Amino acid sequence: MKEVVLSVASNVENRRQMMADALDWLMGVLAPLRCSMLYTTQALHGDSTYLNAVVSGYCDMPFEELHAMFKQHEVDAGRSKEMRIKHLVPIDIDIVIYDGEILKPRDFSQEFFKKGWEELKNPKK
Repeated sequence: MKEVVLSVASNVENRRQMMADALDWLMGVLAPLRCSMLYTTQALHGDSTYLNAVVSGYCDMPFEELHAMFKQHEVDAGRSKEMRIKHLVPIDIDIVIYDGEILKPRDFSQEFFKKGWEELKNPKK
């Protein structure tokens, strides 16, 4: 089993529902699923606000298969070229850490990830 740590985000009008749906779906992919609280951050480029969470769990899927599954879920949730042009992200699921390796150092160092990651690493009692 490989530990997987994800950045999950949405910036559309119904972002809270999009995040809830994605987290429900992720419960069927990673076990046990641990999730930070939901929190908002400003977009790195632009003026939109994202709802974010960091999620961790374990699975036995190879990285490529897991990555493809997440990207397909994004499309199924409404992510499209048209949405990208408008800078709208119904749901974004990125694998930041896989089996102890930081795959996205840039994301790892950004506030949208660090806030939730710190919460998961140091849960309040």
